[in-house]
Amino acid sequence: MSGLKSAWEISMEKSDKLVPGGKKRKKLTAKQKEQIAEIRKEFKANIADKDITLQHTLKHLEERTPPELLLPESEKLKQEFAEDKERLEKEMEAEIEAVREKSK
Repeated sequence: MSGLKSAWEISMEKSDKLVPGGKKRKKLTAKQKEQIAEIRKEFKANIADKDITLQHTLKHLEERTPPELLLPESEKLKQEFAEDKERLEKEMEAEIEAVREKSK
């Protein structure tokens, strides 16, 4: 029976294969954790602001747009928001990774 592995051991082996070097990552300092939290807070606030602006614009789009252009215009605005959000999330991850790299 000593050759059998628990589900936990098997999942740990799989996670090591999925995220190589995960165990090698150094622990973050309290200052780094604080910096990462601040970065996330700023970017999430920026994304939320853009989302609120989009919702407001969509709400008032009917007043300023002819009916035949309403759907294409709203889709265009939603697509722009999605692209902005994706860009901001990538920037956030890059900044967080830069903070993490300082620990190495």
